[in-house]
Amino acid sequence: MDSNQRTQDWITRIADFKSSGLTMSAWCKTHTQSMHQLKYWLKKMNISVRPSSSSSSTQWLPVTLASNKQKVDITGNLVVRVGSASIEVPADFNANLLRDLVRTLTSC
Repeated sequence: MDSNQRTQDWITRIADFKSSGLTMSAWCKTHTQSMHQLKYWLKKMNISVRPSSSSSSTQWLPVTLASNKQKVDITGNLVVRVGSASIEVPADFNANLLRDLVRTLTSC
């Protein structure tokens, strides 16, 4: 068998594999081919193998990004917003005081 015929045979086999919906292992067992050969020819022909959409459990969801038009605080302070109230927290803040302020604002 010459190389052109071998290439043509593998083009046919790969088309059969891709349309079968089988895993590489299952297709190779069914068609008495080695998985090494299948992988070699897929790579040689630069064909990627992805799971079919029917067997994939991945679901894509839309993402909406909120516009961030707030000013950036270049002082390094943290701004905490609770409802309509804002608290500017410096780097050396008192954690207990911040906790009490957030609790108070949340209960209002």
